Amino acid sequence: MAFGDAAGEQTQAERLEIARRYRERRREELRAQAAGAVEDEVLAAGEFSTVPTEAIASIPGLGMLLLPLARRRSRRSGLSPKILVAIAADRVHALAVDAAGLRRDETTIEPGRSWPREQVSAERGGRAFMRDKVLLHVPDAPEPLTLYAPSLRTNPWSAEVVRMLGGEAPDPIDLGDSTTAD
Repeated sequence: MAFGDAAGEQTQAERLEIARRYRERRREELRAQAAGAVEDEVLAAGEFSTVPTEAIASIPGLGMLLLPLARRRSRRSGLSPKILVAIAADRVHALAVDAAGLRRDETTIEPGRSWPREQVSAERGGRAFMRDKVLLHVPDAPEPLTLYAPSLRTNPWSAEVVRMLGGEAPDPIDLGDSTTAD
């Protein structure tokens, strides 16, 4: 018996449809969260971090000691350890994300730094353990701000932000067309 053939199991088409719905719902959730902290219409929003959490934590023993130092260092950039980068027509906003609890609906988004959109650019800076490194070039920083995102291949909302700021990002994983999936 092939996978998916057993009674009660999802078919590949059903799994792809769930993934498509999640992708769209999450994109809208991020835009709505950003809209609560930005006056202009949010064209795109993506999740990023200023701390390479997985890379640091993967160092046995020492990693857990270095993590608080890395978080403190990231705050010197003027950004929260977790940010939502929102793009409006004229500005790019780096919004502070504060997880009040374990659930996403308990997350608060606070205004952060912002810059004129035409003065901001992004580029991929390679990989950092399980994350993609993104270099955000902003006018008031002597060097690019280093951000980390879950793989841009599986994270289309952050990839969209990178592309809108002139950087290269992979196309999202193809989930197929819901009318042709079987």
